[in-house]
Order: sequence, then C-alpha cells, then structure tokens
Amino acid sequence: MTMHKNSLRAEIRARRSLYWDSRGPGEEQGERDALTAHFREALDVFGVTPSSSHPLAAFYPMEKEPDISGILACFNPVLLPVLAREDGTLLREPRWALHSRGDELTRPNPRFPAQSRAPIREAQALEAASVVLIAGLSVDEAGTRLGQGGGWYDRALLYKGVSAPVIACIFDWEYRGKELLPREDHDIPVDGVITPSHFIKLGIK
Repeated sequence: MTMHKNSLRAEIRARRSLYWDSRGPGEEQGERDALTAHFREALDVFGVTPSSSHPLAAFYPMEKEPDISGILACFNPVLLPVLAREDGTLLREPRWALHSRGDELTRPNPRFPAQSRAPIREAQALEAASVVLIAGLSVDEAGTRLGQGGGWYDRALLYKGVSAPVIACIFDWEYRGKELLPREDHDIPVDGVITPSHFIKLGIK
C-alpha cells in the first residue's frame, strides 16, 4: 500500500508542477478568491464561525499547494502548524502557534512551510479550533485523504474537537470521487473538500 501511495504522490506532484508553471498572475488571484468563497460556503454549511476563542486551524501554503492566503487574511487569529525549531530541526510531535496579524512568520527549515513566531502550543491546542483546514494531495468521496507522507496530520487530528469539521484543500483534478484512495487504519477521514471550483460536503462526521 505504501508503494501505491508513493506512486500516486509522484503523479500528483508532477501534475502540480506543470499546472503551477502554466498559470498567469490573473489566474492566481482568481484561484485565491475562489478558494476563499468556497471556504465561506463550507463554514455556512457546517454552521461554523471561527472566533478568537475557537479559531480556524489552517496551514501556511507552500509553493505548488493551493494558495489559501486569501482565507488566512479573513480570520484573526489563526492556529498554524509549527513543524521545526528555530535551528531547523523537526519537532517530534505536532505543535501549533496562535498566529495574529502582525506576528512575524519564519521558515527555519526550507523543507517545511512558513510558521509563526508566536509562542508554541502543545498538540492539545487543536481542541479549541472550530474548524480545521488542511493540505493534501487528493481526496475521495469517502473522505480518505492522501497527504504528503509524513503523517503529521494523522497525529495532529487526534486532538481536534469532536464537533470541528475537517476540510481538505486540493486542486480540482485531485478530487477522485468514487475512485477510492487506499486507506490505512490511522487515516482520519475529512468532512469536506474545497477546490478552486467547488465545495463538496462529504457527509462524514
């Protein structure tokens, strides 16, 4: 199963590279705006309103990931993953920072996304999140998500609140519908998907 997942990851990353290089500035802005609109639709459907006490938990996009910077700009504060120490070494367990506008972002390890310099919080910080927006490479109609392979979200999502929906953000062609992805026991299904063209509620809770 691991070999099959790795093959899928390689195919998706290759297609992402081609797509990324083909976009123009206008398309990039249009994509950001569309993702923001579909995320707001998802919040309405799930009946969720992020607040300072129950914030959005999200991710800071890396190159060739869907650009959710428009979404991040709409909410304050936001829980963001912290993956590395200041010296660049990987943290062993999931950690978060409650990032507010004006807080500095840093990237101590180029293999990982930018992270906030706000104080580091334990994995249990995710319990307060009202909704969790996560990255991924593909999702099927059963809510199975194919990640980058590090298992970070599999560990992190164990701490989310029971009522908090998990929404994956991918590109249009990465939603597989009835073409099911391989699922392992540790895989936590997502409740919805946003792409530049759609919001899809998967009906899993």
